[in-house]
Amino acid sequence: MTLIMDRAEALFAEKGYGVPLSELAQQAGVDTALLRYYFGDKEELFRAVFRRRGPIINELRLKAMAAYRDACGGEMTLEGIIDAFVRPSLEKAAEDDGWRNYMAMVAYVNSSRGDLDRLMSETFDHVSRELIADMRTILPDASDDELYWGYHFLTGAFTFSLGQTGRIDKLSEGAVSSKDMIAIADRLPVLIAAGIRGLCERNPRRS
Repeated sequence: MTLIMDRAEALFAEKGYGVPLSELAQQAGVDTALLRYYFGDKEELFRAVFRRRGPIINELRLKAMAAYRDACGGEMTLEGIIDAFVRPSLEKAAEDDGWRNYMAMVAYVNSSRGDLDRLMSETFDHVSRELIADMRTILPDASDDELYWGYHFLTGAFTFSLGQTGRIDKLSEGAVSSKDMIAIADRLPVLIAAGIRGLCERNPRRS
């Protein structure tokens, strides 16, 4: 089962949901009938692969966010809470052991609609809601609209980075790499926090 899911994860990361079930079976070294026996169809296999690592990364993120709150008390910053939100995923991708493939799947699902969008929500929304609550605590005068827009742009940049597309590698002629997850972790919170503050200062909460 682990081998099947590992091979499926790698193919889904490379080709998205459109990869045929027969190719998934071939890469896993099993008959298509065996895949259907264990998972029913490709949709259920995709869901099983996506859900497998979700609880692991969520636990790491929630612990990091809680530890940051405990360490800072009332002195939290946007940079700090965003770092706690994104760094565990980026560090796991840097370690790899299949995590790069999983993060590429997350990037794919987050840019999809319909059933895949619902899969993203059921897996990760409870962590996202904690982040938004912390953002509201840090920026009490910000309007809800701008906080949600800030979250939207944060997760867009975050999950695009998880996709490891290689585009910045080409544009920079190799000066930087989209696979350098620690470099991303060190920069993303600084960039996004400044943008969120700018949005919230432009449109504060109306009293």
